[in-house]
Amino acid sequence: MKIDNITAYLVRIPLKTPFRFADSPIDHIDTVITRMSSGGVDGWGEVFAGNTPALTGEWSRGVFDVVNSCLLPLVRGVGSISSADALNELLLPVKGNRHAKASLDMAWWDLQSRLNNKPLHKAIGGTKDVVEVGLVFDQFDDQTQFYETLKRVEADNYRRVTFKIRPGWEIQMLAWVSVEFPSFTVQADVEGALSMESNMETLSRFDDFMLQALEQPIGVNDFVGHAMLGETMRTPICLDESITCLTDANIAIDLESAKVFCLKSGRVGGITEAKKIHDAAHAQDIKSYSGFDIQTSIGYRFALALGSLQGCELPTDYIPLNDYLTTDIGEPITTKVITEPKPTRVVELWKAPGIGFEPDVAAIEKLAVMKSE
Repeated sequence: MKIDNITAYLVRIPLKTPFRFADSPIDHIDTVITRMSSGGVDGWGEVFAGNTPALTGEWSRGVFDVVNSCLLPLVRGVGSISSADALNELLLPVKGNRHAKASLDMAWWDLQSRLNNKPLHKAIGGTKDVVEVGLVFDQFDDQTQFYETLKRVEADNYRRVTFKIRPGWEIQMLAWVSVEFPSFTVQADVEGALSMESNMETLSRFDDFMLQALEQPIGVNDFVGHAMLGETMRTPICLDESITCLTDANIAIDLESAKVFCLKSGRVGGITEAKKIHDAAHAQDIKSYSGFDIQTSIGYRFALALGSLQGCELPTDYIPLNDYLTTDIGEPITTKVITEPKPTRVVELWKAPGIGFEPDVAAIEKLAVMKSE
């Protein structure tokens, strides 16, 4: 595939209401959007690494700088890129910086699937036309508001809910939810905040609530600790931040560190690597699900595409973007309820090529605080 041009944007979008990211409220997102062109057709990618390096060590301003200064010079002028693996080979001189590499990988996949007249989810081997979605909740300061929100969620037929576990908002909160909302399938995300040395009593208590999974209970690099914890608990262990590449996934598989993987294309370097991680996990009967951090609908189409893969047996994360973004530069996702085998909130995947829509270029240009040279 001949590449005519690549443009990267650092886009700042104010939020209607603060969103908690890495346990801190943010009032805007700085997201990196990449446009890759061939023969008059554009492919798009998006990654949000955070407004500051608070989660993975990368952040969106830094991602943009790496794309602009380090990655674009490697791929511009090459002429053509025959495959996603060939693109990633070109990027090998730059170490790490997985979000930055993901922005190009995702744009390549969107462009390639558009040129082949295939929806992105079909181009990467997705087997589903409908993907179940679930909501993620961070700490609420007002219990009445929390209760009323969960009542609406239950009425809207969201079946899986994930709770971010924070100090003082953990066991008692889960106990209350299990009594008040027994219809929910609950997942708890610890984000690596506990340790087996200091918090074993708390960790063992999670078994009381029949959780679908306990996500990232201890440190990111502690694959052995997660394996030991998995031997002592009934609750399936899920790895999220620990899985940054196929090598990490293979270590976790070999040590039996988890029964579930959370896939995020930005964190692992793109759709190409995420698909390889999914395939390795699926071959060993490890379930996956597609995670999502707040971005525009460009980024969310990639999360849904991953969620369509056969091994993604758990619901895909969902954020009602219209509740947060003052401007969405794409086509918002619409959820619906299916009634069989029981009422469940889902997304019907699109039939149009690529990510299924043309982003609003004028809005991107207007909101961009930086643009590649």
